[in-house]
Amino acid sequence: MNDTQNETNLHVEWWIVRHGLTPWNVERRYQGHSDQKLLSGEASGLELLRKEIEEVSFSAIYCSDLSRCRDTLAYVRPDLQQVAICDDRLRELNFGEWEGQTYDMLKEDPLYRSWIDNPQEVTPPGGESWDQFRDRVTSVYRELMLLSHSLVAEEQNPVILIVTHGGVISMLSSILQPGLGFWDTKVPIGGILRHKIQL
Repeated sequence: MNDTQNETNLHVEWWIVRHGLTPWNVERRYQGHSDQKLLSGEASGLELLRKEIEEVSFSAIYCSDLSRCRDTLAYVRPDLQQVAICDDRLRELNFGEWEGQTYDMLKEDPLYRSWIDNPQEVTPPGGESWDQFRDRVTSVYRELMLLSHSLVAEEQNPVILIVTHGGVISMLSSILQPGLGFWDTKVPIGGILRHKIQL
């Protein structure tokens, strides 16, 4: 096999986890940057995830700095807490004044209705614009790609664990797979999405 073939066989896997269940998830409230804790124990819905990843050797671990993600990591892989890189760029979209509110509480607000119909053009009051969110996630994507190239030079088929939020998972997926829309990716709470990336 020649060098070109060797290079094309290099790959890294990103295992992207959505945090476990919080009280605001149950109440269907927008969480965004609000720092919600997980429901306790098995109520957080993480048992299957814990069994799925308990014996996986991860080359790097990234985690949103919000409690619901850090607590998810602590529950499913407590051995990785000390080596995880907690990064605020992995936070959910900042919903501003809408955080803590539900659809029913907001549905009569014309600005909210406009945002639902066209989130790329409308910004939640006191929150984060679509462009700001995309740029933030793109920044961490670029860092993860640099890390991926570095890791494959040192080990075979490394796996990176990323613990984050639903919106971030959708945005990362749309960056990784051109043509994939933001709304095309849906990962359940406590779920995992694997991306195999050829380098």
